[in-house]
Amino acid sequence: MKKLILILGILLVSSSLTRAQADCNETPPDGLSPIAAYSLFYENYRNGDYQFALKYGKWMACAKPDQIEGNPQFKLDTQYNRLVNIYTEIGRAKEDPEERSAYIDTALTLINESLELFGDTPEEEFDIIFRRGRFYQENYDAIENGLQKAYDDYQKMIELNPEKGVSAGDGYYLRVLLEYLVDNDMKERAQTVIDVAEPVAQGQTLDMIKEKQQELLGSPEEQIAYYEPLIKDEPENVEAWKALAGAYGSVGERQKQRNALIKVNELESSYESAYAVAEQAASDARYADAAKYFKQALDRAETDDQREELYMRLADAYISLEQLPAAKQYVQRAREIAPNDGNVYLKMATVYGAAVTQCTENRKLEAADKVVYWVVIDYLNRAKQVDSSVANTVNRQLSTYKDVTPNAEDKFFTLSLEDGDSITIDGSRMDCYSWINETTTVR
Repeated sequence: MKKLILILGILLVSSSLTRAQADCNETPPDGLSPIAAYSLFYENYRNGDYQFALKYGKWMACAKPDQIEGNPQFKLDTQYNRLVNIYTEIGRAKEDPEERSAYIDTALTLINESLELFGDTPEEEFDIIFRRGRFYQENYDAIENGLQKAYDDYQKMIELNPEKGVSAGDGYYLRVLLEYLVDNDMKERAQTVIDVAEPVAQGQTLDMIKEKQQELLGSPEEQIAYYEPLIKDEPENVEAWKALAGAYGSVGERQKQRNALIKVNELESSYESAYAVAEQAASDARYADAAKYFKQALDRAETDDQREELYMRLADAYISLEQLPAAKQYVQRAREIAPNDGNVYLKMATVYGAAVTQCTENRKLEAADKVVYWVVIDYLNRAKQVDSSVANTVNRQLSTYKDVTPNAEDKFFTLSLEDGDSITIDGSRMDCYSWINETTTVR
């Protein structure tokens, strides 16, 4: 423990001590022994009688004893903390602003001296700076520039021990610091704090840092100007690539956004990163690329909900690629996971409806094509049966498909069918429907 030369400032320079502690005696009051004075100090402190506690305890701030005979557990830093609490509580109870400030200032003087006396290790230094920052914040109305001083200390503690500082108060102290810096346009300081905090932050704290980074950088153009040089120096900074991907998307730089998303996927290799690349490809009608990256996401999926969604997105991609047998396979896989999701049956109806469009691309619709719409209607009805939430969608589509099913002439003269007959849609009627292999009923 460091020993300071006794500084008269704690006695005379500090106006608070001049008023609240007229002189500084290194001996206990009333001729008491150190252990007797300490006992009275502790009992009154514990009972909340701070004026009496101060009478029997302030000598310790003057004498700075390393030990007290008869009390092997005595620790001077603990007594300093208690004296800080005493001066603070007495000060808060004072109605006179000057008197209140005097006591608060004395408490602050003791905290500052604690840093010199007990801040030997980085851990101890962190704890005292943290305590002083909270003291500034809690008593800012009695301290000149109290809030600014609090934020200065919060920044110091985060820089001193980033992991401990960022997690303090579940990220509260980091958040109020960044809010202060960003709101007051202290961009350079805010960026310094973010650069220190982000690598060790997690969960909601990390999300908050990212939000503040966006506020700090402002427009997408400003973000691009900041992050492009950064990735040249740090080509594997995945958070920088993510920020660039968002900024490029905001300004319509689709190719640059794609490259950034692909880089994120290379660095992170997560479900989310692959899905983001696939989503962008699908929105740009690059369906082969979309399918490729949806499959990557599928390999990384951890839940059935994720898998079902990916099967449905893959079905969409293969419908757009006119690879309908593949689309059907992915819908079937989705149905295995979610047999009661009406959207799965709607998707199968879409696949079979697309089959008719594909088969009749260069010719007129024939009666043999129209029978496929009975299968489409079967799936629409099934969707409504298992999932009432899709009923409105189904009802809108049913009337459209019913209008193009085989009429009486088609059934009896062209197809030789009667109502109630069971027929299979396969290659026996037309080769292009061979992959459907579904049975339906004539109606």
